[in-house]
Amino acid sequence: MSPSRCAPKITARTYVAIVAAAVAWRVPKCNSLSNMSITVPVAVASGDSAKMTCTYDLESDPLYTVKWYKGRQEFFRYVPKELPHTRVFPWPGINVDIGQSGPNQVVLRDVQKHLSGKYRCEVSADAPSFHTKIVSSWMHVVYPPVGQPVLSLEKRHYTIGDTLKGNCTSPPSSPPSNVTWYLNDKWMNSSYGKSPSLPDRSSTMNVDGMRSTTVGLKLEVNSFKVGKMRIRCVAELYGVFKTSAETVLDEEKPRLASILGTFSSTGTLKMTSQPFWIVIFISMWMR
Repeated sequence: MSPSRCAPKITARTYVAIVAAAVAWRVPKCNSLSNMSITVPVAVASGDSAKMTCTYDLESDPLYTVKWYKGRQEFFRYVPKELPHTRVFPWPGINVDIGQSGPNQVVLRDVQKHLSGKYRCEVSADAPSFHTKIVSSWMHVVYPPVGQPVLSLEKRHYTIGDTLKGNCTSPPSSPPSNVTWYLNDKWMNSSYGKSPSLPDRSSTMNVDGMRSTTVGLKLEVNSFKVGKMRIRCVAELYGVFKTSAETVLDEEKPRLASILGTFSSTGTLKMTSQPFWIVIFISMWMR
């Protein structure tokens, strides 16, 4: 007769451990660090200050530390348990305004072009969770365009069916500005009949290394608003720095001589073929 198999004995300690593990597996873990976000200027002019903010919700946990990085290099730290609370790490060109920097923001003074790049905010909660999160965003340091674009058109008066040609050149900037055309405050797109080969776009560099952008325009005139047509070009960088130039074009009125006919070299009026009612109207008007 084969020996009977006995079930393993479960001690009270083992049973408690199994129950605790099951409860821990079923109960979702709470993350005390939530709603974290970073706000960094999309673009800032060289020489200006840049304010970066980092918001977060620690819920019931205390704050352990806030760290700021450019790329992978830490340049500022805030630790509430230390005195002083703030600490600045040497980084070429980064000038931290200590008086305006703290647990939720850091302010950089006199930012220069080479400080363009990715910035990160790292927040760590203290015991018991020690949770850590990182958020990041990009900042561009630019030389913005100064002054208005140069807008040039072939003529000032047009009639329906004429071809309008022109150029718009942005002021120098770094990086070069984006140039956009508007007709009567509407963005110019294919519905306005641009030639597929236009707009012509070119870029020229000045002695300071900044570039101007020239964009050409070509379209068939098909409408006026009360005899007027407003043309505007806008030069912008990252939607932050904008400058524009505009002009108002007049609808060219038909001349009276073109209705009656043309004069020959002897002064004789050569009548053109016109509907009879136009001739009668002109005759009555001249009485």
